Amino acid sequence: MKALKMTKWHSLAMAAALCCGAFSGTSHAADAAVTPTLSAASERIAGQVAAPAQPVTLQEYLRIVVQNQPALAADRMQLDLAKADSKTAATFSNPVAHYSNKRGEKEWGVEQAIPIFGQRGMRIENARLGEQAAAANSDVAVATTLSDAAHAFNELLVAQQRYQVWLAARDELDKAGFIVKGQIEAGTRSRYDGARLNLQQAQMSMQVSKAQAALRDAAARVASIAALPQWKVRVEGSLQATDLRKAPAYDQLWSTAQTQLPSLRASQAELDRARQKIKLEQREALPTPSFGLSRIRNSVDGSFNQVGVSVEIPLFDRRQGPIERAKVEADQAELRRDAAVLAAQSELQRALQQLSLRRTAVRDYEKEGLAQIAPLHQMAQDAYKLGKGTILELIDALGSINEHRLEHLELVKDMLDAEWEVRLASGDLPQVQP
Repeated sequence: MKALKMTKWHSLAMAAALCCGAFSGTSHAADAAVTPTLSAASERIAGQVAAPAQPVTLQEYLRIVVQNQPALAADRMQLDLAKADSKTAATFSNPVAHYSNKRGEKEWGVEQAIPIFGQRGMRIENARLGEQAAAANSDVAVATTLSDAAHAFNELLVAQQRYQVWLAARDELDKAGFIVKGQIEAGTRSRYDGARLNLQQAQMSMQVSKAQAALRDAAARVASIAALPQWKVRVEGSLQATDLRKAPAYDQLWSTAQTQLPSLRASQAELDRARQKIKLEQREALPTPSFGLSRIRNSVDGSFNQVGVSVEIPLFDRRQGPIERAKVEADQAELRRDAAVLAAQSELQRALQQLSLRRTAVRDYEKEGLAQIAPLHQMAQDAYKLGKGTILELIDALGSINEHRLEHLELVKDMLDAEWEVRLASGDLPQVQP
C-alpha cells in the first residue's frame, strides 16, 4: 500500500511539473511574441526620413512630419491597443480543472463557461467599434499636428521672402549711396547728406540682421515640428492670390466635410461605440452557464462519469448600474457629436469668410499699392539727381517702398493661413502616410 501511494504521489508530482513546464513555455512564447512588437516600434521611431537638402513643398513637408513625429507614432499605437482589445474580446475563458480525494472516493474533472446568449459576439462588435474610434482619434491628432506644421511652413515661406525684401532694400540704399556720393563729390550736396545716408545704412544692416534671425527662428521651428532639429530647412511655394471665382461654395465643402473631417468621424465613432456598449451591457446581464464533466471513482459504486451545469441566478445584481451608465455615456456622446457638428459648421463658415477677405486684400493691395512702387522709386532718384529733393525725401521714399513690400508679405501670410484653415475646416487634408 505504501508503495502504491508513493507511486500515486510521484505521478501527481510529475503531472504538476509538466503543467508548470507548460505554463513556463507559454510565458516564454508570450515574451517572444512581445519582443517583435517592441522591436517593430523601435524601428518605426528610429527609421525616420532623412532631412532633404533641396527645398520642400508643403505636401512634402507634411509627409515628413507624419513620418517622423514620435508623438504621432504614439497616437497611432492606440489603434494597436484597440486591436489587442479585439483579440481579448474574441477569446473564450479558460477551463477550470478540479481534483478531490477523500476516503473511498476520488474525483477529477473540468468545467468550461460558455456564453450561449451571444455575449462573445457583442464583445467582438464593441471592440471592432473601438478600433474605428481609435483610428478616428488618431486622425484628429494628425490633423492638429498638420495644422501646426502648415502654419509654421507658411511663416518660414514668408520669412524667406521677407529676408530677401530687406536684402533688396539694402542694395537699393547702397545704390542710392553712389548717387549721393557723386553729388557730394560734384559739390552740389553737403557732407550732411553722406552722414545721414551712412546712419540709414547702419539702421538697414540692423534690420537685415533681425530679418535673418527671424528667418532662422522660423526654420528652427519647422525643423523641430519635423523632428529633425539639425535640418537646414528651406521651403518653396506660391505667394500669389488665387482667383476668387474658383473658390468652392459652402454647401459643396460641407458635404465633403461631413464624411472627411476627422473631428466629425471621431465623434460619430465614439457615439456608435457608446450605443453598442448599451447592447453589450444588456447582454452581459444574462447569466453565462458553465458545463462540467467529472470522473468519479468510488470504492462502493465503482467508476462513473458525471455531467453538470452551473449558472448564476441574476436575483439581486442584474447589471442595472452598468446599463444605466452606458445609457448616460451614449447620451453624452450624442451631445458631443452634435456639438462637434455645430462647431465644424461655424468654423467652415468663418474660414471661408476670412479667406475671401484675405484674398481680396492681397489682390487690392497688389493693384493699388505695389503698382506704384516702381514709379515712386524712379521719381525719388530723379528728384534727388536734379536737386529738387533732399536726402531725407530720398530716404523716406526708399523706406516707404520697403514698408509697402513688407506689408504685402504680411497680407500674403494671412491669406496662406486662411487657405489652410479652409482646407482644415473642410477635411481636405493631404493624404500622407506614415
